[in-house]
Amino acid sequence: MNRRDFLRTTLAGAAILPSASFPFSVPGLADDGRRKRLRELGIIIGDLAPGPFNAITDVRGVRVGHTTIIKGQGKGAARTGVTVLLPHEGNIYEERLFASSFGLNGWGEMTGLAAIEETGLLATPIFLTGTYNVGIVQSAASAYLRKTNPRLGLSGGTVHPVVAECFDDFLSDTPSRPISAKDVFAAIENAAGGPVAEGAVGGGTGMTSFGFKGGIGTSSRKTKSGATVGVLVMTNTGGRDQLRIDGAPVGREIRGFEEAEKRTKSIILIAATDAPLLSYQLKKIAKRVALGLARVGAISGTGSGDIILAFSTANRVPRVPGGAVQKIRAVNDFLITPLYQATVEATQEAILNALTSARTVVGKDGNTSYGIPLDQVERIMNKYRRLGE
Repeated sequence: MNRRDFLRTTLAGAAILPSASFPFSVPGLADDGRRKRLRELGIIIGDLAPGPFNAITDVRGVRVGHTTIIKGQGKGAARTGVTVLLPHEGNIYEERLFASSFGLNGWGEMTGLAAIEETGLLATPIFLTGTYNVGIVQSAASAYLRKTNPRLGLSGGTVHPVVAECFDDFLSDTPSRPISAKDVFAAIENAAGGPVAEGAVGGGTGMTSFGFKGGIGTSSRKTKSGATVGVLVMTNTGGRDQLRIDGAPVGREIRGFEEAEKRTKSIILIAATDAPLLSYQLKKIAKRVALGLARVGAISGTGSGDIILAFSTANRVPRVPGGAVQKIRAVNDFLITPLYQATVEATQEAILNALTSARTVVGKDGNTSYGIPLDQVERIMNKYRRLGE
């Protein structure tokens, strides 16, 4: 059974909110004006140009899908969801990709990392969600992989779905665990290339970052040689005073908007590239993602789960090899530095796009995570002469 047939048979009756936009009547989601991506505000990060969508989907074959769940106000209130990243247009279980990870601070979870670090290969889609949803999402991901790959666990070997989390307890009644397998299947069905919905969508629905509404963000960069690096984040990290945009201390200068008290401050960061990199090189890319995080002011505190995964789409490693020796391509390690620059720049902008795109969300018990005030951001950036044309 292929992916589309499986999803069509399992999605009957699934109810989800649209992931790209919301009617303003949706409870919990405020109309605080048209939100904008960073570049729409005239703020340019770095020197390299983004791809056509300025998203991780600029890496050919990468697709992103969301299921967003917003319901209720008190006990059982849900402001959560799931985001899925499909690494290429084929079957990732049968055609694996070189990958590696880096744990900047490990107070969080990304399942499947032990297998990735042992083999150097990514063999599953990547799922992002809230902390208490990990088991549900992993179970659904396993069901999807079993149905679409009959050899799994038999002649084809096992696989460990990659599911990463941040704690969305401030806005969502996390113990109620409102996600179902159908929600996970719907996110897979919705996955597409092109523009990516950002802010309070999918796994980022309940996230708060730098004292304001956070969530899903993405960006990309192209090197002069034509290679693309794309980054997608689920950001739930940082305090307001830490926030810096292109070096300007924006967080310290914003006035009003009571900062939400949160117990944890975590972020999940995924980097993809079409440059032919091997796993040891992708480990170095993942470390440069951490530099991009630092440039927006995050310090990766002791209770933070800051986990990074990087993969390359350039080489596909078949589960059934054609012979004893496989031919692969790889970038000369002495020429990899432009990819580092692309990674650092795309990471910064992805995190900031999550902030500027996210609307105010009112969650459980009236807890409110405010969308960052774009008028103040523009004023502060103009003060520090950081606005472009």
